[in-house]
Amino acid sequence: MANELRRAKRYLLAATVEIVDLTTHVYIGARTSDLSLVGCYVDTLNPLPPGTAVKMRIAHDDTIFSTFGTVVYTKSNMGMGIKFLKVEHNQLEVLRGWLNKLNGGDP
Repeated sequence: MANELRRAKRYLLAATVEIVDLTTHVYIGARTSDLSLVGCYVDTLNPLPPGTAVKMRIAHDDTIFSTFGTVVYTKSNMGMGIKFLKVEHNQLEVLRGWLNKLNGGDP
């Protein structure tokens, strides 16, 4: 894992997440375990298959981050990695604010 290259630094964040599969409309309520500028990991016993297009809402610090994404990888009975897609400018500001706080920036 130490040699693993990432596009963006990950931060530990336990936050409530709601995910909807855009094809089947299956709803998953779960928790994130980490977050980055380009995606997150979601803890769930029933991950969606890689390639699944999703709409998601993450709630943290009394704010909501909403975006579209795609499931990049899964770990059976553990969770899934989701890459963010089509992040609107105002939602990007919410995400950057959270990451700034997690990085030790001003509250």
